[in-house]
Amino acid sequence: MVKKYGNFDWEYQTISPMSKTPEQKILELEAKIKLLEKQKNRAEHLAERADKKVIIFDMLVDLAEKEYSIDIRKIFTPELSTSIEKKTKKL
Repeated sequence: MVKKYGNFDWEYQTISPMSKTPEQKILELEAKIKLLEKQKNRAEHLAERADKKVIIFDMLVDLAEKEYSIDIRKIFTPELSTSIEKKTKKL
């Protein structure tokens, strides 16, 4: 009603947020700490899982190389790596 019939200027109204009590601030910070701890634990779990996957993959490649007598991994010899460096420098 004030907006429709009154002369209150809504454009210059300042909205002041209610200040939080120290207890509310502490609760918010504790919640943020719990969230960060969960994120950290999840990241550590994923990193550990990735490490295990790398180890298993490496073992499978070793087994396949022995079983089928084939070279799966690329082996860079010093001569090959220097020729690659020379080619990249020319470009």
